[in-house]
Amino acid sequence: MGADETAGVDGADRLSLLGGFVFSVGGDALLGISAGSQRLLAFLALRDRVTTRPHVAGTFWPESSDGHAGANLRSAVSRLEGARRAVKVTASDLELAEGVVVDVHHSQSLARRLIDRGAPPSDDDIGGPAVSALSGDLLPGWYDDWAVIAAEDWRRLRLHALEAVAARLTAADRLAEAAAAAVAAVRAEPLRESARAALIRVHMAEGNQSDAHGEFDRYRVLLKAELGLQPTARLGRLLSDLEPR
Repeated sequence: MGADETAGVDGADRLSLLGGFVFSVGGDALLGISAGSQRLLAFLALRDRVTTRPHVAGTFWPESSDGHAGANLRSAVSRLEGARRAVKVTASDLELAEGVVVDVHHSQSLARRLIDRGAPPSDDDIGGPAVSALSGDLLPGWYDDWAVIAAEDWRRLRLHALEAVAARLTAADRLAEAAAAAVAAVRAEPLRESARAALIRVHMAEGNQSDAHGEFDRYRVLLKAELGLQPTARLGRLLSDLEPR
């Protein structure tokens, strides 16, 4: 299945973590989920495996005693209410219930396929749906250590994948879509040279010399202002085949 592979899972419970937290039942977002319940659902989704109660409790309440942390976890589980169906609970473990569709899981799978040089290219994995699947930040505005680490891991993975999408689309002469992928990478990390290179290559493939040079100049100014650095010679050589301005 491609970038939109979750679309055909009719009636599934869905947990969206990209761009913000949303838990949907039968296509309708479940409102009023407490912040603590959201944290528990998101944590279990990102773990994506059976997790012991002590591990969850210790992660959420690291400064509490084992007994107090365990009591807090039991309270958190009881407050899941309508979202309780999304969690499989035993006396010793917790995990996300089977069948809950999690958007970031599918986006991660897509990203890994795109950056796997040994995987055969698939048209289903490039284009607009792929760019959309790779463009959302993971749990923006969440500052729990586990969420921040997961968000950074996802950011790095999706940047590589967006650049891979841009390269494939450029090679296929699908330049408008390639530009969208490269711009998404630049927006995710404006100081990343490989993302700027992907966008410059799109402009060059379009024959837009001024846009290619303009993108290079914008990056040079930003890099100097933010880090006191200059673009690498490798980036500059991308423009060497263009006519002098």
